[in-house]
Amino acid sequence: MSLDISALYRRYRSELLHHLQRLVQCPDAAQDLLQESYVILSRSAAVGAIEHPRGFLYRIAGNLALDHLRHNKIVDAHRTAWATHEAEPFPDAAEQLSAQQWRALLHQTIAELPPRCRDAFILHKLHGSSYRDIAKLLDISESAVEKHIIKGLAHCRRRLGVHFNRPYRDS
Repeated sequence: MSLDISALYRRYRSELLHHLQRLVQCPDAAQDLLQESYVILSRSAAVGAIEHPRGFLYRIAGNLALDHLRHNKIVDAHRTAWATHEAEPFPDAAEQLSAQQWRALLHQTIAELPPRCRDAFILHKLHGSSYRDIAKLLDISESAVEKHIIKGLAHCRRRLGVHFNRPYRDS
């Protein structure tokens, strides 16, 4: 016994369309899913007998609606991520060059420090280590660490002048 797809369409179209509209909350999408459901029903009927066409049709429509909702959720997540990404300010070329020049000048100035002073200064100012941790690491007193950092700060202020207070970002 073959299915009369046209008769099934006329019989269940309105109720299935209403069901799909409740699921996807969009009349156009519901109409598309309805049509696709009948296409799949028709193909399945051509392959083999379908005992409960109404139940089979609702299962097809439900699965298509679920796929549609999942797809929309993914699209919305990408849209949100892209909007967030677009909202991030991009520094212009001059700003990037200025930041690169600043980092290079800062690194050069720090490199001019004597080795112990440089190590203490980098550990404290760039890595945030405490005087106590630096003293243990370098095997010197905390007082010596403090003197090295003061010396490093004074050198940087002399070399960098007003630019020294600029925030350092190693990016």
